[in-house]
Amino acid sequence: MFVRLMDRYLMRESTAGMFLWVGAVTIVMLVQILFELAEFFVNQKVPLLITLEILLLYIPAQMVMTFPISALLAAELNVGRLCRDSELIAIEASGVSMKRVLWPYILFSLLVALGSFALNDLVVPETNHRAQVLIRQYVYKKGPPKIQQNVFFRDAEDRYFYVNELDNETWEMRKVIVYELGKSRSFPDVIVAQRARWLEDEWLLQDGVISRYNEEGRLEEEIVFAEMTIDMKEEMKEFFEKQRSPEEMPSRELRQQIAILKQAGSKTEKLEVAYHLKYALPFSALVFILMGVPLGIQKKKDGKALGVIVTVILAFTYYILLSIFRSLGRGEIMVPWLAAWMPDFIFGAIGFVIYLLVDRK
Repeated sequence: MFVRLMDRYLMRESTAGMFLWVGAVTIVMLVQILFELAEFFVNQKVPLLITLEILLLYIPAQMVMTFPISALLAAELNVGRLCRDSELIAIEASGVSMKRVLWPYILFSLLVALGSFALNDLVVPETNHRAQVLIRQYVYKKGPPKIQQNVFFRDAEDRYFYVNELDNETWEMRKVIVYELGKSRSFPDVIVAQRARWLEDEWLLQDGVISRYNEEGRLEEEIVFAEMTIDMKEEMKEFFEKQRSPEEMPSRELRQQIAILKQAGSKTEKLEVAYHLKYALPFSALVFILMGVPLGIQKKKDGKALGVIVTVILAFTYYILLSIFRSLGRGEIMVPWLAAWMPDFIFGAIGFVIYLLVDRK
């Protein structure tokens, strides 16, 4: 009975503290975005209400980044208070081991990870997409549409366009893939062109191959061409609204796009890293707690200061590792899924060892 009361008590205290810190840490992380939006408002003449809307739309993505940090900070400060008030000593005296005390924090981190993943996969892609649509409309409204690498485009004919490389000086696109999802076919027709250019209301594809597949997914026909054009008669606004980067796509849709690009023979390492990060980032909350909370369990009275210090150090180290391994995955030096999950594996392994060594008796 006592253990159940303890679990509910620790979970409640950590949850309440976390939501307070999510707000505070999110505001701090929005500072850089505020500078960029101020540039849009002052120099690009973006209307104030549109600027504020973009800011609000970026908040969910920032919250996903702050959830692991806020969860660890809330748990660390909760442990620090238990130390200061000698509650941990009382718990030990009742016969509960310190390993058992960590269980509600681990459960708390799992719930945070699941909630963070749901937010990242269901809400963030749409809010990111809406923010990018507004930026494309109001910031890049002059001149030809702003085309980017690793961004998917879709036209009114249910065709998807993907650009592997882009020359920012000549605006020549290279290694372009176009595929059409026919309603009556299981596999799309795939067009792979070595070069492409945007010519007003059409795309000019050069040096390419059209591949057609049967219902079993086997190559049925290949047509080589020197040049071909694809009509793109949509209005500029519609074109902007149908661009989607990996950050603007839920995991299921991104996985489908990766599968089709692989079938076309395209390199997908960058997209695969982005896909696996959609899982690895939310579940970093678990490894943060597993590694950080055991370090915060102590009888000293300065547990509050230690909790903040541990959180800052762990968060800084984690994101440095994340940056390094993400670059290794994108550069084809490391397998994409391993690159995305490696910081979690490192923190998780160290945290598990620390957990096993927790012993205050």
